[in-house]
Amino acid sequence: MGVTDTILDDWSKRKDTDGVAWFTAEDLRRLGVEGHLMSVMQDVQHVLRTRRSDKVIETAGRTDRFSVRETL
Repeated sequence: MGVTDTILDDWSKRKDTDGVAWFTAEDLRRLGVEGHLMSVMQDVQHVLRTRRSDKVIETAGRTDRFSVRETL
């Protein structure tokens, strides 16, 4: 399973009622994902755009976490 699919699998288990789950460096370690948080975020964001996914990545101006959110 690739990084994006690992993130999305975890997101589906942890998302709140608004369809949002936040990811920190600790979450990436827990999932076995290596890399700097913002680099991982950019990679996942790129893959989601390439797939024309209904999920988006947001930071809300933060540099210590990013969220995955449904757009539907």
